[in-house]
Amino acid sequence: MKKFILILSAAVLLLLSCSEQQSVARRFVKNNRKTVVALYLPNRLEKRNLRNDSIPEYLADSSLQTQIAYLEKQVKVIDKVDDDKYLDIIYLTMQETLKDYGLSVEYWENETSQPDSTHWVIEIPRIEVTEVCEPQRYCDWVYEHRYCADVPVDLVNVATWFNLANDTISTMTFTEQNYFNDTDVVFDIDYQNSKVITKTYCDTINIDGFYKFATILGRLYAGYCYDFMMNKYIDNHQVEPIDTITRYRYDPYERYFYKTDRDYLIEMK
Repeated sequence: MKKFILILSAAVLLLLSCSEQQSVARRFVKNNRKTVVALYLPNRLEKRNLRNDSIPEYLADSSLQTQIAYLEKQVKVIDKVDDDKYLDIIYLTMQETLKDYGLSVEYWENETSQPDSTHWVIEIPRIEVTEVCEPQRYCDWVYEHRYCADVPVDLVNVATWFNLANDTISTMTFTEQNYFNDTDVVFDIDYQNSKVITKTYCDTINIDGFYKFATILGRLYAGYCYDFMMNKYIDNHQVEPIDTITRYRYDPYERYFYKTDRDYLIEMK
């Protein structure tokens, strides 16, 4: 009975804590409906090609020019990205999405102005784009046996740093996401030859897809920055101990809050 009472008490405290946090979060949303954001992006991308492609056997005796052309053809994105186009997509998508959160993007700063509760700075000092080709293991059961296959997957990692500031915050944060092949591996039985064969279906990455990925990132970045500011506000105004693992996210379209334990900006200390 005592154990049940303790569990019930803990559940009530947890509900009260969540209720308090959401109340603070709602106050944050209300108070920042007309906040102005100064948004800055870098002048260029930091690009790295870390692919480790090898020459296939059928080209082993071909000319050096043919081998170089083959290796260049394997590069899907990194040598084709237009920095200005990519950064424009990020900027315009972030600007549009921040507006959905009730914020506006304006260059309000001058030599003496400082960020405050209704004037934020979102600066992206560095975006690092890295292309690699990595083997990914896919496994499945065929009857009573487990089969695996290593499939090469083209992947572009986008790592982004943010400097965020208002009246109480001045910190750097980080996030990274991957744009990669949409790959499906199926293990099938070849009854005629009495063996298991691997069928691979791959929708490869390309530069047009990478620009579409930039649109997704712009929306994600805007939400991440808003949620980071909101969670810092919650931390500074709640009575209960601060939870540094789970964070609140806000959906401005459906207007509701939800918790996550991984989908947010990582603060760099």
